[in-house]
Amino acid sequence: RREKFPVRPETNSRKLKTRDLESATMRTNKFGIRIAASALAMAVSYGAHAVTDEDIINDHKTPEDIVSYGMGTQGQRYSILEDLNTNNVQYLQPAWAFSFGSEKMRGQESQPLIKDGVMYVTASYSRIYAIDARTGEEIWQYDARLPE
Repeated sequence: RREKFPVRPETNSRKLKTRDLESATMRTNKFGIRIAASALAMAVSYGAHAVTDEDIINDHKTPEDIVSYGMGTQGQRYSILEDLNTNNVQYLQPAWAFSFGSEKMRGQESQPLIKDGVMYVTASYSRIYAIDARTGEEIWQYDARLPE
């Protein structure tokens, strides 16, 4: 019988306990929140509204903004949108496309974060973009090239 979530036996024969899983989940969620907050804090200097602790805590309730990895502190990636459902999902079409560079670039490397109609997303080679979520137009790009 296959378990839904198989756990590999650990080499030190210590059994994995529920509190270990809870601890790992909490660390992952905190890390994701830090990343999201850092990216959006950087955007504040470019005129966007600041993301508050309350925005992050209530992220799962605001489908128009995605300010944390996984759309909320639980990382469920569940949206409360009701306009899209099993009856009409087949009619979805792209509204715009955005290129992160030539074929040598690896493209998008993170889940986009959205605040006040601006999409923030990282790309290969330490680049971050702010993109108008309605039109797909680039607002700004930051290239944090590492020294050679």
